[in-house]
Amino acid sequence: MPQIYVNTDNSSLTNKLYNAGKLGKSAAAAEKKMQQAVVEAISKAPDFNTDKVGKGYSIRMKVLTEPVGRATKYTVTVEIIRYPSIVAKGGKGEELVPTMSKPGSATVEGGSEADILDAIGELTKNNVKVSLPVMRIDMTRR
Repeated sequence: MPQIYVNTDNSSLTNKLYNAGKLGKSAAAAEKKMQQAVVEAISKAPDFNTDKVGKGYSIRMKVLTEPVGRATKYTVTVEIIRYPSIVAKGGKGEELVPTMSKPGSATVEGGSEADILDAIGELTKNNVKVSLPVMRIDMTRR
């Protein structure tokens, strides 16, 4: 089986793959960190790639924040979307791959941007690692 392509292009303003808008001034840095984390995690999986465009997936992630006392809880949600983009049955929206994975979260006390970015980077890598088996199985059905 050829390598499975993972789209990491976050340039679309209307359909971003990595959305950290809840982080305010740190949003752009967090989105870049997420993109780098995806590329890094995919590069360690021999049956996936991010540079040879073909049949594969986009992994859409969004950062959610929740205050917890004096700290903030960060959660990175994940959606796996078939690539190239096709319309789902019924003609509405993109075709998502069902996944049962629960998004991880990290609690950061204080407002250090470096700590927040590190936490988001690790959560992103974990999301990718959990997504790889789901994409492998789904690819056999396409």
